[in-house]
Amino acid sequence: MRQYHNLLKKIISEGEIQFEPRTQMYTIGLPGAQSIYDLREGFPQMTTKNVPLRLPGEELFWKMRGERSVKSLFDRNVHIWDANAFDHWLKRTGKGKEFPKHTKKWDDKFSEYCARLVNDSEAEELGDLGPVYGYQWRKGFNRDGQDIDQLKNVIDGLKKNPGSRYHLLTAWNPSDLPDQAIGPCPMIHQFSAFGNNLHLNVYQRSCDTFLGVPFNISQDSLLLSLVAKEVGLTPAKFVHSYGNVHIYLGVSPRADFWTNASNVSDFRRKFSEVENLEGYIELKKLYEESAPEESQINARKDHIPFVLEQLSKLIMGLPNLNLEDIPLFEAIKMPLGKVASLINYNPHKWDAKAVMAA
Repeated sequence: MRQYHNLLKKIISEGEIQFEPRTQMYTIGLPGAQSIYDLREGFPQMTTKNVPLRLPGEELFWKMRGERSVKSLFDRNVHIWDANAFDHWLKRTGKGKEFPKHTKKWDDKFSEYCARLVNDSEAEELGDLGPVYGYQWRKGFNRDGQDIDQLKNVIDGLKKNPGSRYHLLTAWNPSDLPDQAIGPCPMIHQFSAFGNNLHLNVYQRSCDTFLGVPFNISQDSLLLSLVAKEVGLTPAKFVHSYGNVHIYLGVSPRADFWTNASNVSDFRRKFSEVENLEGYIELKKLYEESAPEESQINARKDHIPFVLEQLSKLIMGLPNLNLEDIPLFEAIKMPLGKVASLINYNPHKWDAKAVMAA
């Protein structure tokens, strides 16, 4: 996973500071990058922090089933989308101004919302995200009144005509963007067969590099592996192309540190002078001492301390992926643990629970 660590370092060393209006948070970011992972060398699961396969795997199955409500993920104890679903509900019900982001009122209402997802008779509708991701893969486009099942078409196409360059999934549907909780981040997936090998190119428009990208790497590598197994090919290269690639800096007053050019220059100088893994921990301590303290409500929204902690960890050997012999469209209805597992996965385990931007 050295490519991922190099990406984190590049963002900190060369990135620009920007305020992002949807999340109302500051980021440091770059306009593009690319990583290539060869699954024949091992499954690219993050080892410098623990990323349980169950989480990106359950989300992948949810996408592949074509679902659009957070309810089934919530019931499986996968909470990646909870805050986005809540934010979407606020907008649909016209309550956004009543419960502004990054406030205690928002937090309290969010807790109430999550409680309703457990037992409310209308929880499916309550958790609706709009026509996102998997809905587009399975139902979002139509022709002559018939839904286009892109996933089925990719599988059938790879079996019948593997050399074609039409094996694509697209989740970007401009006409549906206004009705989506957020637009799709990984938005184009192209499968290419060469000989007995199957490769996957993914274009991801928005990349939360600390929290999101490790999930995306795992999830799309799993997607490549599942599709390859279904069509009788060997999963090979996953080419991950990033659009807006960024690290979250939190909200004011913490983020004010990064709006000061002198602070940024000084931090980058110290970052460039780190000579060993322990140096990142020392820089983390210096940063937390010099940057304004995060409020209790907005704690862990600044991802820089987490990035520095992760960079201090030794990269371990990659695990291997085991897939049960289950047809794809049956497998995606099952719990992830009955379908896929990792062998020899030994990640560093530490408190990496940064808060995801909603």
